[in-house]
Amino acid sequence: MEQLHRRSLPHWFKPGAAYFVTYRLSGTLPVSVVEELKATKARLLKARTRRPFLEHRRHAHKVLFSQYDKYLDQVSAIEWLRDPAVASMLRQNLYHHDGEKYHLHAYCIMPNHVHVVLTPSPKFIEDSSRSSHAVGEAFDKGSPLSRIMHSLKSYTANEANKLLERSGRFWQPESYDHWIRDEEEMERIVSYICSNPIAANLASKPEDWPWCSCHDRFQLDGDTSGWLPAS
Repeated sequence: MEQLHRRSLPHWFKPGAAYFVTYRLSGTLPVSVVEELKATKARLLKARTRRPFLEHRRHAHKVLFSQYDKYLDQVSAIEWLRDPAVASMLRQNLYHHDGEKYHLHAYCIMPNHVHVVLTPSPKFIEDSSRSSHAVGEAFDKGSPLSRIMHSLKSYTANEANKLLERSGRFWQPESYDHWIRDEEEMERIVSYICSNPIAANLASKPEDWPWCSCHDRFQLDGDTSGWLPAS
């Protein structure tokens, strides 16, 4: 059953589905950009449509994400993830939970944000269901996906601050997430995140960017699709 969890962003959780998640560094978007995105969100949600309510929200969410991600590629005042030691630690952490909390399909670590495609494991979903979360609209802190993100972000924030010899908030509290409907959409998303370093002028080929699944898979067997092998 599909569940909608809410804080300031919509979060859908569908057991057994794969998810596309993007999380970013704290403070990476100027206040003016955040306000512009909020205005865009309000306009999209108020627009007249013949789509069902949830489908309309999903469509608005996708349009908003596209603008959000373009801003992240253009705004580079904070780029802590460009540090090789930090990026390497993030990659190790993503792989650490692969096969236990989720199956990691693909990822890309950009200078100020991270893209991940994963499927929460059945066992982790079962364990997470013991916490209370309502069917329908609720705070997202109880969903299995939110618990996975909390685990990823809390550990890496502490470790990154040590590596960078800094203190304070590291990650933006919320993430953008989208449950993937079918294989065709999955292919598009994996292709999109593998191409992100190219769009941001960080590499000439996806496999040349060292902090992504495309690079890892290419090193393993020469495949350039960006998909990681099943764990």
